[in-house]
Amino acid sequence: MEFVGTSAQGILKHRNKDERKISELKRKLAETEINLKAQQEKGSMLENCIKDKDDLIKTLQLSIDLVSQTKEMTIQKLQIQIMDLQSSLDLSRIAIKDNHGGNCAPAHDKVVKERKELNMENGKFREGNDQIVEIEKILKSKDAEIARLEFKIDESKLKIVKLEDAVKAKDEKIVKMKEILSEYNGNNKDDDEFVFLGFSNVPSIKLVTLPNFEPFASVFEDIPSAGRGWMVIQRRIDGSFDDVINSKLKQGCGDLGGEFWLGLEKLHKMTTNRRMELYIQLVDFDNVSAYARYDHFVIGDAKENYKLLCLGKYSGNAGDAFSSHINQAFDVLNLFHLESSKWWGTMNCNLNGIYKKSKIELLTPDGIWWGNWNLGKRISLKSCKMLIRPMP
Repeated sequence: MEFVGTSAQGILKHRNKDERKISELKRKLAETEINLKAQQEKGSMLENCIKDKDDLIKTLQLSIDLVSQTKEMTIQKLQIQIMDLQSSLDLSRIAIKDNHGGNCAPAHDKVVKERKELNMENGKFREGNDQIVEIEKILKSKDAEIARLEFKIDESKLKIVKLEDAVKAKDEKIVKMKEILSEYNGNNKDDDEFVFLGFSNVPSIKLVTLPNFEPFASVFEDIPSAGRGWMVIQRRIDGSFDDVINSKLKQGCGDLGGEFWLGLEKLHKMTTNRRMELYIQLVDFDNVSAYARYDHFVIGDAKENYKLLCLGKYSGNAGDAFSSHINQAFDVLNLFHLESSKWWGTMNCNLNGIYKKSKIELLTPDGIWWGNWNLGKRISLKSCKMLIRPMP
């Protein structure tokens, strides 16, 4: 299956609009890349700053270790000197005692001398203690400075983490913008423009080609919650094709911009050519909307009376009213069947029945209704739409 062309009148206008969007995306992409580069440079500067602070902390730590070692050595030296002086003092006292009664002048002079030396050593010891106190003050100051530097480092690391998160977000934004830009570039090819005159009010018509089948036009839409590229196969909004649908169920009928039925033969060809998913939109007369989605929609051929062969997995919020119709043949008028639901059986839903212009409870299955959504009652709906799209 191949889709050719975009819609109709005003192609040049749409192309110019797309080109402006592309230019704007390129501009935003360039700005984002510049901002990203600036953020990366800022992060590099912070890393260098942290490295310098780490080096300073190491130097301060070495200074502290050296001062501590010097302090210990000074204390040990002073203690040894004190012990030596104390020993000398003891010896002098012993000598004085032994010479008692004799000439004590030499011993006395020696004691005086040793006392002077001891006082000098005590002065040095006090001076050493003062130096130690000063060193301890310096150490406390250095400890406080290290603590401040460590706090600044933690702050810098936190800033780097935030910058990394910002860079990551920018990278994700750039990737997304590149994807959007690539999508716009891919959707603006000069060789697949096809104009459908007379359908300027329908902005998204494409030509669909199938193997061994005549090409036909169809409307494509994007569904915000379900993605791009959905092809409309049925639309009911006002009952305008109620009088003709019975005779055109196979080939299709209606207006691409209004009520529309693609046709059973095209549905069979499309759903058997490749795997298709089905999306059904429903709106009631209170303007409440709901949807049902199936991931493998398959319709049989004419010999099987276009039987509903498969729906796949259901998802949505309208309730699964359609799965009970699997293996049901499509209900059409013929010589032996004078009434038709124009649908795959009459169990729990019908989106091709006679349109009602207000909210009523239907007495027969021939209406537009979705049973599970209305607590099992056949309540007429304001509008409905069926769309298909190839599965990825």
